[in-house]
Amino acid sequence: MAMGRTELARAKVNLTLHVGALIQDGQWSGYHPVESLVVFADFGDELTFTPAERTVVNYGGPFSKNLTEKNFGQNSMIEALEMCGVKEPMSMRLEKNIPIAAGLGGGTADAAAVLRLFDPKQKIHPTKIGADGPVCFLSKTAMMEGIGEIITPQSGLSQLSAVLINPGVAVSTGAIFKAMDAAPRPENPAATSRQGDLLSRALSGANDMQDTAIAQAPVIADVLRALAQQAGCELARMSGSGATCFGIFRSDAQAQFAAEAISISLPGWWVKPCKLGDPL
Repeated sequence: MAMGRTELARAKVNLTLHVGALIQDGQWSGYHPVESLVVFADFGDELTFTPAERTVVNYGGPFSKNLTEKNFGQNSMIEALEMCGVKEPMSMRLEKNIPIAAGLGGGTADAAAVLRLFDPKQKIHPTKIGADGPVCFLSKTAMMEGIGEIITPQSGLSQLSAVLINPGVAVSTGAIFKAMDAAPRPENPAATSRQGDLLSRALSGANDMQDTAIAQAPVIADVLRALAQQAGCELARMSGSGATCFGIFRSDAQAQFAAEAISISLPGWWVKPCKLGDPL
């Protein structure tokens, strides 16, 4: 059993996210079929586990405010540990660097990091921690299909220079799906191109949840506009169900400059320059 280790739960970004009609019956009844090109950022939450005489949970990082020992039973990290049957006392620390409920898979990424440490042979199927569980368990560039259980790694696509922005508003994934389901949808999701580099593949698709999320939280449109107006921005799009959006830039320098400019003009937003994808 892996102890005395730190595991990085990288932030997840959906470069594309296509959604089909609600599944009415069968194993995945109540879910939606999806098709998504998923990448991971070069930063994330840090989970540390060390042997101890009694179990202690500590939280740190910029997004730890609402994570306390009083509500740790609702924390995805703790839930995943219980799922793995871990009973030995230990000191656990979660450095929360990913915004919560922001479309970046933070909670699922944390749970997936626990599974990588305590269930490396995947006796527990990662869908048990959510539809994003399998791709977060892999934590590498991949196509995600089915309801999230079909993962196809996409190697050799390198990295993109990017800026992530979260305006600090909460959106309801359930409410977005409900609104989308009110209108007819194709049974199967659209397809992202499997050809070309990472950027061209991202440009070939869309985020089907974006317009509905903007209707729920109009500030998302302001975020997209702020990114698109920056020099060198090749693509501005929402990740997951929002409200975090990403901008893809031609270079690290342009991404850094854009992040600084937006941070100065809109200081209330969380702005993070980063790399998306896997280094060659």
